[in-house]
Amino acid sequence: MRELRRERRLSYNGKISLIWANDHGDACARNAVCIDVCSRGISVTVDTQIPARTVVTVNARELDLHGSASVRTCNRVGVRYILGLEFVGGMKWQPPAHLAATSAD
Repeated sequence: MRELRRERRLSYNGKISLIWANDHGDACARNAVCIDVCSRGISVTVDTQIPARTVVTVNARELDLHGSASVRTCNRVGVRYILGLEFVGGMKWQPPAHLAATSAD
């Protein structure tokens, strides 16, 4: 099957925090685990469903990542959900120096 992604993703198994407002405007926060990341987005697993098009604040210290992303996909896998998040507001992520070497072929 042909890869449809525009760019290569960096596999990364690390913690990330997500903050968003629910349908009632209440603040919600969850810890998630990163699956992979690229300049345009990130995939994570989390224990709760977050609707598509919800804007979340993402923070991952080890990835030097802090900004906003929109939920593009939310798929249940077992008891968890895999979220596909696309960075918004012109945000582009670049690997920090300690990860850049591991992302090279």
